[in-house]
Amino acid sequence: MTARVRAGAVITALAALTALTALTAFAVIWSAWPGAAPMTLASYTDAVASTGTVGADTLAPPTGLAAIGGTSVSLTWTPTVDTYATGYSLLRGSVNGGPYGAVATVTPGSASATTDAPGAGTWYYVLQSAYQSWVSANSGQAAATVTSTVTTTYATCTTTAADTSGAGDNNGYQSNPTRACANDSSFATDSNSGTSTSTSCGTGATPSTTKDRHRFWGFATGLPVTVTSIDGIEVQVDLGMGSSTGTTNICAQLSWNGGTTWTTIKPLAISATAETTYTFGGVADTWGRTWLLGQFSTSNLRLRLIDASSSSTKRFDLDYVALRVTYMP
Repeated sequence: MTARVRAGAVITALAALTALTALTAFAVIWSAWPGAAPMTLASYTDAVASTGTVGADTLAPPTGLAAIGGTSVSLTWTPTVDTYATGYSLLRGSVNGGPYGAVATVTPGSASATTDAPGAGTWYYVLQSAYQSWVSANSGQAAATVTSTVTTTYATCTTTAADTSGAGDNNGYQSNPTRACANDSSFATDSNSGTSTSTSCGTGATPSTTKDRHRFWGFATGLPVTVTSIDGIEVQVDLGMGSSTGTTNICAQLSWNGGTTWTTIKPLAISATAETTYTFGGVADTWGRTWLLGQFSTSNLRLRLIDASSSSTKRFDLDYVALRVTYMP
């Protein structure tokens, strides 16, 4: 903007221009007297200035990372103090102090536990907090050892006895019962499976009073004294029948205290007359309880079989019973 003013007005014009804040150049043209050539007195520039403060933050890692081994690894921690974090990156290494590689993402940011199944060995873990593409520094390291389970060979019985009260005919496998302790195609026989046509072996841990029952024990499992946990028990029964008519079940229970207390009954439907192998439980089936090493002595650990058929005259031919144990050393 250009203005022509007399000398007396120069100061007034300059003062007015200084009140403008846009970034603009101004020239003031003035004449000292009428008719004189104009002269440029001054140019004036003003600019807008702005000030502010930029903040910074560091995404904090979780704290208190801990790891417990076994057949897998259980990890726990205290969540990051930065509540905007959306989760965590779990990193694992095989060398103390790293290097580590990412193995899992855990969400949300409030999470405080996870599991990992890396296989046998000693493993080292750290966590990083995460928000979008931003990750924190590593947490403190935690280590855990994973050990593979071991399964024993099948152990056979050495002693048998029929339940003789409230157990159907009260005679169990009345013919040659010890033959069930050898896998040789010679049979222990229950000629009549009970006194009713019910196909139920019982309810819960309580057996039916109308069905024949027989106990087997003396199983030398060979468990070492270093056992830290029992992870599963598998029972094998080799059995045939006199006929395939009707509906038939064979059921099993385990006792850990010499037959005083029993696990919940496990039933299996059977239909083959020829000798067939049936399996109860498994390498990861603890039959509904936590076992102690001392409960596997040859006198404490016992197996009970219950015969149930819609034909009370059904014949059961038992060749072999055995069991094996899966454990953590």
